[in-house]
Amino acid sequence: MGGTATCPRCDGAVRAPSIWHSSATCAVHGEVVPLQPPQPADAEHLAWVARHSDVPVWLPWPLPDGWLVTGTRCVRDGKHEAQAVVVAASGPHHGTGGSPVADLLLVSEQPGTGLGAHLAGLEDVDPGDGLVTGRPAARPHADGAATPLWPVPSAEDRAVLVGEAGGVWLWALLWPATAGVTLLDDLHLIDLRDPGHELDVPCGALSPRVAWAAPPSALRA
Repeated sequence: MGGTATCPRCDGAVRAPSIWHSSATCAVHGEVVPLQPPQPADAEHLAWVARHSDVPVWLPWPLPDGWLVTGTRCVRDGKHEAQAVVVAASGPHHGTGGSPVADLLLVSEQPGTGLGAHLAGLEDVDPGDGLVTGRPAARPHADGAATPLWPVPSAEDRAVLVGEAGGVWLWALLWPATAGVTLLDDLHLIDLRDPGHELDVPCGALSPRVAWAAPPSALRA
């Protein structure tokens, strides 16, 4: 699928590596590993992402009834395996909030990448110390272990939570906001990099949630 790589911290354009810079360069954030364009998901593509990722590739499994995997994005380039992976899933929403469809983005990223913070509309690269203290809002299971996630202030149309799993940050973003905590508490996440996960994963059309193009100011609106 076509598209242009961007900065994971601001979604701005990046310059390709050159004799002056060994990595892609953002005019605001300097040298970065770029965020690649969104890709529709299928079994072959998910297996490829798992083979080329330095972070967990989290998949809710089993998927909630009626849900499909609806796309991925990676922060990677020809010199780096994925420093961050986004897996999108979408399915029926039976709660309040107007939309009959709920969308979930799971973002697994190395500290300092800044993608999850950008999507949450935060100025910092990583969650601030005050975000991951107090009572967690949800405890999905990642690789069999209860994983506390804490709420992050964000735009009213979504719920954003963050915690740590597999030694890196785990962000969960849900639309509508009312689809949040109950859904997450019921999720069991598996890492597709682990051997033995040869799954018949149901996949659907690319979700617009994984093809975002909004600057942080719009995300905070």
